[in-house]
Amino acid sequence: MAFGRRRRQEADEAAFHDDELESEEHFTGEPEGPYDVAKAPRDDVQRLDVGALRVPALEGVQIQFQVEEATGRPMSVVIADGQSAMELAVFAAPKTRGLWEDVRAEIVEQLESSGGAPRTVDGRYGRELELALPTPVPGQLVPGRMIGVDGPRWFVRAVMTGPGAMDPREAPLLEETLRRLVVVRGDEAMPVRDPLPLKLPKEVTDHVEGGEASDDPQGTGTDSTSGRPQMPVPGARIAELR
Repeated sequence: MAFGRRRRQEADEAAFHDDELESEEHFTGEPEGPYDVAKAPRDDVQRLDVGALRVPALEGVQIQFQVEEATGRPMSVVIADGQSAMELAVFAAPKTRGLWEDVRAEIVEQLESSGGAPRTVDGRYGRELELALPTPVPGQLVPGRMIGVDGPRWFVRAVMTGPGAMDPREAPLLEETLRRLVVVRGDEAMPVRDPLPLKLPKEVTDHVEGGEASDDPQGTGTDSTSGRPQMPVPGARIAELR
């Protein structure tokens, strides 16, 4: 699914003039995460350094990385618990307002114009989308849930498939991963809606160098022979942590 085709000119300009924008106090948000790195809790949770994200490595989940095939650059992180999966991506946003309301409206318009029937529902982080998502298998659609979280100059998009997409109680580890996620925005000015830079953590590069790269060249995000839901993300999964 395209993200950001209909960029607003004023939002693009705002990203390059952060010094003229208002304070970040506009974002009050939930009392719990995802956290900006400036307000991250001091806890004993192990988090992988993935560049703009610090991803909790909770027991019982697999952490996978979708990369751009041409460059090897990570595009998103996929968290799987064996039944459900959640794709995480993070984007630049202006200080003065969030992106999720606009992004959600654009996605609804795109899907409805092509015959889709997305539903807007209330969730833990406010308004969420229930929608049918394409997978790498041609013609295959799976139920999905899209969550948007606005932070100070960043926007996290989480896309869940599997039982957890229908009922958050079915994927508590994925919900906990999102809640404990930390975002490292950095000070660099970036166009609004551009992906924040991700990197493969040392744990993954060690796997690849040791010959333990994934044997799933299609980038499904799960075992394609298991019948479990597949994540609708591009690129190739090159490694995973269990």
